[in-house]
Amino acid sequence: MLATTRLSLALCAALGVGVTAVLATYAGLGTIYTALNDLGWPGLVGICVLQLLSMALCAAAWKSVADEASFLFCLTARFIRAGVSNLAGVIPTVGEVAGARSLSLLGISAGVAAASTVVDAAIEALAQAIYTIIGLIPLVFLVRPDEMTRWFAAMAVATGPIFAAFVITRRRGALRLAERIIERIAGVLGFPATNFDLSRNVLDIYQRRRHVWLALLLHLAGWFMSAVQLWVAAWLLNRPLSPGDALALQSLAYAARGAFFFVPWGLGVQEGTFVLVGAVLGVDAASALAFSLILRARDILLGLPAILVWYGFEGRQRWLLIRVPTRKPYSE
Repeated sequence: MLATTRLSLALCAALGVGVTAVLATYAGLGTIYTALNDLGWPGLVGICVLQLLSMALCAAAWKSVADEASFLFCLTARFIRAGVSNLAGVIPTVGEVAGARSLSLLGISAGVAAASTVVDAAIEALAQAIYTIIGLIPLVFLVRPDEMTRWFAAMAVATGPIFAAFVITRRRGALRLAERIIERIAGVLGFPATNFDLSRNVLDIYQRRRHVWLALLLHLAGWFMSAVQLWVAAWLLNRPLSPGDALALQSLAYAARGAFFFVPWGLGVQEGTFVLVGAVLGVDAASALAFSLILRARDILLGLPAILVWYGFEGRQRWLLIRVPTRKPYSE
């Protein structure tokens, strides 16, 4: 079974690489290289800074549903969670598990770390669905009515599971299943098993409605900050986009990645969506691919140090266990 899963993931990744290569050849490799060269390292660093601001908003959202954790702890765990998801996200939810694990290693109880991660991920997904629907608005004025029907159908397919995930996280049976999945993934990653009491902790968080609404608004702001990154990147490339076009491109591309979550790193999915939506918005294929590759370069630059920080936390924990055998890996 495991071998079959690995083979399927490898085939999906290979297909994604193939799709990206075909699109790059079609758009013109020289044109794409010129666009990326126009951005330069200072521009890429600027995009990374904006991404860190987006992470800070998401960390504040996480803090609002994790009362025990400080903002700095949530920001550190969010940094790790995003980096692992972007670079090691072959296993679904591995980034969320890594983020919860990091939060627990910072001194937060395992139950609160796991429950707040589940709630935060569900709220973030709900914010993304709302953001995607808003991002569809600029297309309404650019396509024919019969084409609009297909776009709405595609978005329903992409956002439907996101809304469903939010609803599911409010059901005890689904939470018990989620707890077993988390424990299994944690076992694969070498983390010790523990009793998260996920159902009770998650439902307790949902009772604090003001905190949940605040987290939703902060996550929505974080998603809009992602569109700002694309708008700035287009301006730096001398291929300016209107704010609405940047919103449509970024939101629909990430909705497609979410719908095709089984494709490792969204290879080909993100690039194909950028080209497809870009064509509707009047963006040439080379520029659309350049935008997508800038976001991937951003994820790599921020993801590598995030994974190193995570490994540092794990190494410190193992060292403490060797020095003090009675110390538990999770605080109770």
